[in-house]
Amino acid sequence: MKLKLFDVVPENFFSVLSSQNKHIYADCIFLIYKSTNELSSYGIERELLIDVLVDYLDQLGEESISIFDEDEENTGRSSRDRANGLIRKFAECGWIDIEENSNYVETINLVDYAIAFIETMDKLMKNDRLEYQGYVYTIYTLLFSHESVQPSVMLEQVYENTKKLISGLKTLNSNIKKYTDQITKLKSAEDILSLQFNDYETNIIDKGYHRLKTSDNVSKFRPKIIEKLEELNRDADLIKQVSEQLVEMEKAESIEQAYNSVRNSLNDTIYAINHIDEIIKEIDRKNSQYLKASLTRVKYVLNSSKDLEGQLTEILKYIATTYKDKNLDLNNDYLDEIIGIIGVYPQSFIDEQSLYVSNEGRRSFKPQSLAAKTISVKERKERLDRFKEKNRQRLSKTTINKYVLGLLGGRQVMNASQIPIDTFEDFIKVIYIRVYAKSNLVQYKVKKLGTEVKINDFKFNDFEIWKQ
Repeated sequence: MKLKLFDVVPENFFSVLSSQNKHIYADCIFLIYKSTNELSSYGIERELLIDVLVDYLDQLGEESISIFDEDEENTGRSSRDRANGLIRKFAECGWIDIEENSNYVETINLVDYAIAFIETMDKLMKNDRLEYQGYVYTIYTLLFSHESVQPSVMLEQVYENTKKLISGLKTLNSNIKKYTDQITKLKSAEDILSLQFNDYETNIIDKGYHRLKTSDNVSKFRPKIIEKLEELNRDADLIKQVSEQLVEMEKAESIEQAYNSVRNSLNDTIYAINHIDEIIKEIDRKNSQYLKASLTRVKYVLNSSKDLEGQLTEILKYIATTYKDKNLDLNNDYLDEIIGIIGVYPQSFIDEQSLYVSNEGRRSFKPQSLAAKTISVKERKERLDRFKEKNRQRLSKTTINKYVLGLLGGRQVMNASQIPIDTFEDFIKVIYIRVYAKSNLVQYKVKKLGTEVKINDFKFNDFEIWKQ
């Protein structure tokens, strides 16, 4: 029978994390974890733990008294009394186990499920970098190691490491989507660029995406791994041996069940490794989507031109700001001053799910001759010149690459702070230099320096530009 969540953890296990004091309880849980993890086991003498909790509560000051209003037993007492109250609370909720030895010394131990939960939360908060190549290398080593390892253990570890690898790639994919959603909520160009160059580049590009495409590229070992797995899948004697081992270790009730389990895990592993490219392709798409959304959002926020696009941008900014400031409803409220300029109203459409079936009627097409419009050679040349000039001013990868190579000249490296920034357009070029640096279509790369510079009222984090 498959266990359910509260067959493993107590009913009130999560109550400390849903109370009004959840932030205090969470801090104390991690203090217990840190204190016990520094020793040889997940246990610490009660008196030592009380000292740790007392130090924390004393740092809170008056707040350490008011946080226990929900627990009248602890209200108004000393920090030591409140520390003892915390230990009782965690014991009641199933986070810790209190053990008394022959010398009547109490030891506090974290229970197994609490350790697993805390370790997961700790990794999330630290944003630990996932070493994709580590999983692939482990799989490769297990399959081709000549040491005497039980086949059942080897196959189990191969399967588990494959699951971790796929899970890590899916997490990276999900995190990129999270950053794309964040962009739409940011209002200023400074916030968008900070998210792009500080948060996104550090936590996604540097820690995950860039390593996945370079040093952690899984394609290096994949052909041999798949070849070996398919060889094992065809080895009937090995499958039988592993099945018997699983029954002996009581991981399967019968040979038939064990046989099906081994076959399924092998097939799932082969399928997963064969289809990693599909996940990586989706990660590439999400990364490109994020970069495009980031640039589009910055251009929208910074657009101050007086052409049609700029005017529409100003109108939309005004509408968004007014609706937010006045707490208006887009479906029911409207702005009188805008109605005469542009019609803003809810859109509806008919699709195959609609109850109404539209009748388009019968239409007949009557061909008519079109008058050929000719332009003079002079006008044609003027139009081509305008088009070429507009294309030259477009900040494409080719344009930025040419601009950077011109700045570098005969130098191998230069700092971005050495670029002459006199106008807003010059500053935009610096931004594009950073954004396009990851592309294979440019002949330069950048290296962050972490120092902030200010040039003619334009402020940014300096970086090196290297010629490739």
